[in-house]
Amino acid sequence: MGAEFKLIPSLDLREEYNDNIFYTESSRVRDFITTLTPGLELVNRTEKLDLNLLARIPVLRYADTRELDHTDQNYSGRLRYSLHPNWALSGGAAYVEDSRPDRDLEVTGLVTNAAIRRRQNYSAGVDHNFSEKTKAGLTYMYSQDDYPSPHFVDLKAHDANLNFTLDLSRTLPNIVGRANLAYSRYEYEIATIDYYYATIGMNWALNEKWSLLFDGGGSYTLSEFGPEGNKQKDEGTGWVGMGKLSYKGEKTNGDLTFSHRKAPAYGTVGVTNRTSLSFGINRRFTYEFSGGLSAGYFINKGEEGKFSTAAFDQESFYVNPRLRYEFTKDMVLEGSYNFSFTKDKESNTEAPRSLFMIRLYIQHAFFE
Repeated sequence: MGAEFKLIPSLDLREEYNDNIFYTESSRVRDFITTLTPGLELVNRTEKLDLNLLARIPVLRYADTRELDHTDQNYSGRLRYSLHPNWALSGGAAYVEDSRPDRDLEVTGLVTNAAIRRRQNYSAGVDHNFSEKTKAGLTYMYSQDDYPSPHFVDLKAHDANLNFTLDLSRTLPNIVGRANLAYSRYEYEIATIDYYYATIGMNWALNEKWSLLFDGGGSYTLSEFGPEGNKQKDEGTGWVGMGKLSYKGEKTNGDLTFSHRKAPAYGTVGVTNRTSLSFGINRRFTYEFSGGLSAGYFINKGEEGKFSTAAFDQESFYVNPRLRYEFTKDMVLEGSYNFSFTKDKESNTEAPRSLFMIRLYIQHAFFE
């Protein structure tokens, strides 16, 4: 009787004005972009099963730059199944075809050209509770990026993570200890990069509203570049860290997040040292009316020939205020402004961009 099953069709209509579509320093191209996205989501939750299937098809139409018109695709599925109160399995799969130059901006700080990218992801995991205080989890994810354009480089990535948590509240009130062992492998046609790292940290509930999480540790990177029989090997060590300060109130919630690690520079061969600082806050003014603000700052650095075929020294920043009005739980109107700025120290260029967006989202749940 407590099971939940829903089939949710939706329609997302967005109108945008972008004053620098290609993120160029000069000769900026301005345009209006209309995106119509029909979607269908299936949700099935029982005592043991949590299943979600989602399909969305964004149709992008540019007012003047018609050669960028494209129908993107986004399909994903995930499930979690409890075999036993102490054992749970999880898995997922996704396929995304997208074409927007700013698709990675708020995730990596990097901007790509308007090239089509076809990405597929597969993941699997197992969680085990040794006791009420001790837990462990093992996850593996495979992802593959394919570019029809010869100007971009395909990538296959493997990521594995083993994590442990231990409730230390008996000796350290409101603190959960954490430990992670992780391995990533990035495979290109002319290179492979192996990245190992280990961290320890804690999750500290400061009070009912504030919490602090941080992990820190070291990393080791091994790379091989070049054709078979003439590969150039390189290795190096570094540090990795992540921290998050969160606030959850009755009407306001927000978080401040810091991260530093090596990560792929999508579309090129190699990885960068990526440092990011992001901030987000949401406030509900009335039951229907709410607003939010998000911002992020990224530093991507990499030496040519040192885990990368190209040199990177980029800084990116974005800020995004927004307003949201919920006519009902199934109809939402949003408006936002996004200003972003990218500085490439290697080419000595700077590229600002302003993006205005208004969005109408409609959905309806059947069998609810």
